Amino acid sequence: MSLNQRLFIIVPLISALCNIFLLLTVLSAKKNKQIYAFMELLCAFTAWCTGSLFMRLTVYPGPEFWYEVSIMGIFLTPFFVYNFMYCFTESKGGFVRGTLFASWVVVTALNLFHVFITSPRVVEEAGERRFEYGVSPAVIVPILLVVVTLWEAWRLAYKSVREDRVPLSQFTPMIAGVAVMFACTVAAVLPQMVSLPVDTFSCGINAICLYYALYKKRMIQLRGIASNGPAYLVSAVLTTLVLIAGYQPMEAFYERYFSNYQEYKVIVFAVGFSLVTMAVYSAVRRLMSNLFVKGQENQEAQLKQFSSAINKTLKLDEILELYRDFLQRNLPGRTARVFLYQPGAGGYQVADCTNSALAKGDFIAGDNPLVPWLKSYNHGVSYAEFQRTRIYRSLWEEEKRRFAEMHISFILPVVCDDELTAITTFSDESGQGRARELSFREVTFLESMAAVLSMALKNASLYAAIENKARRDPLTNLFNRGYFEECIRRDFELCRHDSLSLLMISFDDFHLYNELYGTTEGDRILRRFGEQLTALVGPRGTVARYGGKDFAVSLPFCTASVAETLARQARDWLRYEVSSAPEKTKKFLTFSAGICAYPVSAASVEELFTYANMAVYTAKSNGKNRVVLYDPEQNRQDTDSNFQEKRALADNCAATIYALTAAIDAKDHYTFNHSNNVAEYASVLAAAIPLDAEHVEIIRQAGLLHDIGKIGIPEAILSKTTRLTKEEYEVMKQHVEGSIAMIRYLPSLDYVIPSAIGHHERWDGKGYPRGIAGETIPIGARCLCLADSFDAMVSKRSYKEAMSVEQALQEIRRNLGTQFDPDLGLLFIRLVEEGRIQPHVSAGED
Repeated sequence: MSLNQRLFIIVPLISALCNIFLLLTVLSAKKNKQIYAFMELLCAFTAWCTGSLFMRLTVYPGPEFWYEVSIMGIFLTPFFVYNFMYCFTESKGGFVRGTLFASWVVVTALNLFHVFITSPRVVEEAGERRFEYGVSPAVIVPILLVVVTLWEAWRLAYKSVREDRVPLSQFTPMIAGVAVMFACTVAAVLPQMVSLPVDTFSCGINAICLYYALYKKRMIQLRGIASNGPAYLVSAVLTTLVLIAGYQPMEAFYERYFSNYQEYKVIVFAVGFSLVTMAVYSAVRRLMSNLFVKGQENQEAQLKQFSSAINKTLKLDEILELYRDFLQRNLPGRTARVFLYQPGAGGYQVADCTNSALAKGDFIAGDNPLVPWLKSYNHGVSYAEFQRTRIYRSLWEEEKRRFAEMHISFILPVVCDDELTAITTFSDESGQGRARELSFREVTFLESMAAVLSMALKNASLYAAIENKARRDPLTNLFNRGYFEECIRRDFELCRHDSLSLLMISFDDFHLYNELYGTTEGDRILRRFGEQLTALVGPRGTVARYGGKDFAVSLPFCTASVAETLARQARDWLRYEVSSAPEKTKKFLTFSAGICAYPVSAASVEELFTYANMAVYTAKSNGKNRVVLYDPEQNRQDTDSNFQEKRALADNCAATIYALTAAIDAKDHYTFNHSNNVAEYASVLAAAIPLDAEHVEIIRQAGLLHDIGKIGIPEAILSKTTRLTKEEYEVMKQHVEGSIAMIRYLPSLDYVIPSAIGHHERWDGKGYPRGIAGETIPIGARCLCLADSFDAMVSKRSYKEAMSVEQALQEIRRNLGTQFDPDLGLLFIRLVEEGRIQPHVSAGED
């Protein structure tokens, strides 16, 4: 057998074995469309090489059959190359793909009838066998189809690189393999190369290149080479070679020394070669494991250890520390910067660095084109590869300069739930130069680590969000009381040798504010005040909502005067905020503030809180709407005097009410009796509802005080004998606000305001001053409305005669559901009719 004949057997055999070996390795890989496309291509290569080999060996059922197998593999290879490229680039749209598939199926089917190439004719000359093929002119059709198919494959690759979906480096082995196959196929028809099996040789080379391309894309692992299938194949080949090389020497040895045991010859040889096979298989598995698996197993052990450690903590600082240690241990000689996304900064800031000597001020803006590209690509990329992308070319020169100053050699994204949570960049050990390119194994290792890190960062983010929510007041989003106390204790430790001020703010009469304007408005002003207070404090301290209507501010390294200035600024803002609102009554909201400073007035955190609250109490006891700095000596004097004052308040309460009504009586004689009547009627109605005794007393006192604001109305309007003009009526309506302004500063009587302010509100919402309707009107105000209207109707006024009781009750019936609460109105009528309410016909005026 000549050398050429041997080459036509050896080369196809090696290529076929190579393709089968690779096919067996990918059988253990996780299947996806890229893996399936590669397996189809390997099958075509195997058919090509095996058919050529068996045709040369004239294996049963004959050369013609194996020729058809080989030619089918050859004809299907171009389409399978295109299909592999289509899947590798994850391209969309199937029209071109379907058209090419149909075209190659037709061409392959036609060739079964020898339309393009005829079956080879076996020629025996001088003891050598050669094959002669017949080619028809129609062969131009499959040749053109090959060109079109490879062109489409090239177009897919070019488009993918241009759109930055796949880096050019991942196509390099594929392009090399296809180029070798195309060159060898063309060379096979040249006269100088026709005697060499270059076409089947290219199948093995191309298969290895495509396998490497998949490996670079992390779709297969080298541990697949050490799986059972490839090990069995290698063992079978080696054992066969041993059998071929050693059979004759072993037979001669047996004949020489064991000729008397011919009947056991087959058994001895079978057992011997079985033992050889087992030994070869064991050696092959061990060798493959050492070459391809051991290093990976070490890395997997490191990853497992890292994953176990990092999943035991939910603290971001601890996670970053573990990550830094992991990088320093596994990538010595490199500097890694870890960029974390900071929503407040609008980008990625350096949160940690393996080289502590480097500054941590580097920043990647959130709108940098690199960010969305890394998020969609989700693989590590060398900086050299990134520079070849369209994304890099779209960067501003300033952005390119900043990247260049960081001397980045590799970029590793950390993506979780389609969000780029972190970016790790690598440079040389000093951080001032680009390190060598990372090996593919190192890149794969880092990407596996990034997957572990992404879950840890996600868990840490969720934990931080929950922790932050637990620390925040849900309404104002300020810190709550519990966390504020932690903060001020930390501030206290920091300020052991400096000053620390505590500012406590408490809204005055805030429950009344809610009653008057609704909880929605109350919530709004709390939020707005919290926002403004935070803006005023800025980075100087910590702001918290300490209670329902209370705020607290910790000001480390600040004196009491700084806190006082801050409180006055907040008071000015609040005055402007409520006075600029459309409703004039919103001007009645102020706060009282207390300040205590360490070490001047307090020696501990507990004393800071105690004395600051005492200062707030002092502010409220001395007229509210003021800022008080805690002073120990002054506080003792205030405490003694306040104790005596409180004892006198209850005794003087009734006298205060009658003194006020007497003051208005001096100006308007009707109002005094009218107020007494309203108080009497309303308290009887309230008791019949029934309300508790305390509530009834509140309504009675509100009835006495509801018109004291008329002291501020001009006497000409109060005593006018004709109907008021529109302008005069608007002035008269202001007596409600005047009443509230006076009651608000009466000790222990501000609780009557909700009832007093609403006695001119209507059930249908057309009353004043707030225009509220239905049950949003306080029940005390609804009682006063009925009592006030009834007394006004049955009383003689300067501008009208008195109605009879029956007429007044009929008027109430007519306005039930419009002016009056229908249920309370019917109850009031029944009480009058039953005699439980005794009408007074004394003069009075509303």
